[in-house]
Amino acid sequence: MAKVRKNKRANYWEVDYNDAFGKRKVKGGFSTKVKAEDFLATAMTDVRNGTSVDINRDITFREAADLYMRLYVEVHCKPTTVYGYRGYLDKHILPYFGDMKLIQITPTAIREFIYQKLQTNLANSSINKFKKLISAIYNKMIDDEMVVKNPVARIKSLKEIKTKDVRSLSIKEVQALLSKTKQVYPDFSPLIFTALYTGMRQGELLALTWDSINWQTNKIVVDKNYTHGRLGSTKTDRTRYVDMSAQLVKVLKEWKLACPHSSHGLVFPNSEGEYTDANNMIKRRFKPALERAGISAIRFHDLRHTYASLLLAKNISMKYIQHQLGHTTIKTTMDIYTHLLPEVSEQCVLALDCLVELKDEPIKMFGT
Repeated sequence: MAKVRKNKRANYWEVDYNDAFGKRKVKGGFSTKVKAEDFLATAMTDVRNGTSVDINRDITFREAADLYMRLYVEVHCKPTTVYGYRGYLDKHILPYFGDMKLIQITPTAIREFIYQKLQTNLANSSINKFKKLISAIYNKMIDDEMVVKNPVARIKSLKEIKTKDVRSLSIKEVQALLSKTKQVYPDFSPLIFTALYTGMRQGELLALTWDSINWQTNKIVVDKNYTHGRLGSTKTDRTRYVDMSAQLVKVLKEWKLACPHSSHGLVFPNSEGEYTDANNMIKRRFKPALERAGISAIRFHDLRHTYASLLLAKNISMKYIQHQLGHTTIKTTMDIYTHLLPEVSEQCVLALDCLVELKDEPIKMFGT
């Protein structure tokens, strides 16, 4: 409860109140009661407006974003997350908010930012990611008592239309890609073969080492990831064991004899035995291989979708596919791939007709 009182010992007036963070503040030295009341009124207005922390009035959004990235994201998050956040900030958020003070950015300013981004035809999902990052920066600044309010807090996210445009190769396209790659890029063929026969992510393949392959059990231990020049854990921070087919075992055993020596023990190193640069691999091997095979452009990640779709075509269970792909929950697998089974609903309807055997008799109405 805010108070104004006379300090009889010091013979001045003082104010006693709680700041925006709930901390008690006592300030004295006022010669009259009126002056103390004027100060308290201003202080309480600042508390309500979220501007009561004097030492942080001048901090800009750019400075806050830098603190958030250095002291939180780079310490606790994966390299891919750091890389993605840096891109959001440098390309979209900082050019708009960078030089503004944190306390100057209002909900209206956030809405204007969202509106302007919509005019550039960016996907709603991308704009929602920008909004989420801005909100995270504010929340961390609130935790560190640099600001009081988050201007993003009550702003709704844009509706996202979930697309089912999962691009996967047909069996003929897979055969063409494998055949042409083996013919033109024999040093790249084993990597493509492994991607198509395991569904492993690009970073998991580039980080794969020979000691992670168990030739007795025909399983691959997937426990690391190489992306943006850094070695780290898998996307889900979990280790999984991926089954190898007899064909894949044969391909990898042959490749081990021809593979460039790597001090890291890499299965798919570059010609110097070091980690393969993903961008270089895509540009110099993957895209040319697609062109040679007469296949329209796809992402490397679509090889993972191809693996899943080929298993589904053979009526392999979703649970097994989830395990092979390393999804944390089966819901993730279902959300991505259920639409690849359009015949399921038809089969269910047919099954209903078989539950009860009905005689071919005319339907009688009540009272007849």
